[in-house]
Amino acid sequence: MKKLNVFTALVALYIATGLSAQETGMIKGTITDEKGANMPMVTVALLEDSTLISAISTDNNGDFTFKLLTPGWYNLQFTFVGYHIKKVDGVQVSPNKTSYVYKSLNLESTLLGKAEVFADVWVKPIVDVEFSSIQTISIDKIERSAAGSSDLIGMITSFSTDVQPADNGKDLYMRGSRTGSNGYYIDGNRVVGTGNVPGLGIAEIIVLTGGVPAEYGDCTGGLVIITTKDYKTEMRRKEMARRQRIVKEEAKFVPAY
Repeated sequence: MKKLNVFTALVALYIATGLSAQETGMIKGTITDEKGANMPMVTVALLEDSTLISAISTDNNGDFTFKLLTPGWYNLQFTFVGYHIKKVDGVQVSPNKTSYVYKSLNLESTLLGKAEVFADVWVKPIVDVEFSSIQTISIDKIERSAAGSSDLIGMITSFSTDVQPADNGKDLYMRGSRTGSNGYYIDGNRVVGTGNVPGLGIAEIIVLTGGVPAEYGDCTGGLVIITTKDYKTEMRRKEMARRQRIVKEEAKFVPAY
């Protein structure tokens, strides 16, 4: 009997040691609204196929983290009152790696009368944020920039702490890099210099310093990725902003009890 107990204990210890040594991964991300503002208290559901594994809420910065995940494929679902449900399928978790998910939620349309679910398929970012510094300048920040819509370099330096304007005012110094060593992309196409896109036509600017992926060529400095406005998206955004203004104006006349 004693020998059997010792054997059973050794097997249990072996299994426990194997489980504790199992390599796990993480999923981290940030949720924003349509204007790029971070959204706290968004419910984030972690699913394996359609089975709920865990559910948490984003913090005050709109961030969320799922730790100690068994390597494999997962789905995420984001829910917040007044916004469309967003799903992201096929998030891959690898051993000792962190998978990043950055998504924005859209306001529900009062004309639809029912909740819509928007589904995306997760695409592994080509930029490894563990080795890079990324600054995203959203459309809301661009419209409020004190630098003005025609000064792209001034706009970038006013929001990004890792860059400085070059002496000629037409390029950037990124972590000590020389002028001409940065790459500028507009809607996925590389351009010479900063391009000629006016600030009012820009939807988003991403500034990447350090760890530039090979897909973007031989940039020894940093990277500026510019996305221009899409007509339909811009019209929808303006319509949402108009409705929000109407709601705020009507709220002023609601009597307090």
